[in-house]
Amino acid sequence: MPDSAMAVQLCPFRPEHAAALRALTLPAAQAGFTTHPAGLLDSVPGDPQRQLVTILRGGEVVGAFVLAVGEHRDRYLTAPDPDAVALSSLSVDAAQQGRGVDTAAMRALPGLVQALFPQARRMILVVNQRNPGARHV
Repeated sequence: MPDSAMAVQLCPFRPEHAAALRALTLPAAQAGFTTHPAGLLDSVPGDPQRQLVTILRGGEVVGAFVLAVGEHRDRYLTAPDPDAVALSSLSVDAAQQGRGVDTAAMRALPGLVQALFPQARRMILVVNQRNPGARHV
């Protein structure tokens, strides 16, 4: 099956994803631009303003990101926006990068956001401007 044909799915974090998220590897060049998913496992689950989302490809855990509202979203904005959801800490395993996983995840994102945050009217992708890969996404 060609890389682009393998389905990418997004799902809210489940405890059975933890070991695979901890095992993900990121290129050293990305270390300054994102939080490794292992660093999110202790702080995000259970936070009512943040949702850890697992990226699955062919049923395997290949990445993660955080969706945030409230103060976790507003810290990136010049003024609070209760109609927005912020996406941050996007990480995809080094072995899966360059295979369209990020693009497919972003295409699947509106449906997930609508299901988790039905009040949302906008999505904000939080990226470091010095990270060309994130700006491309």
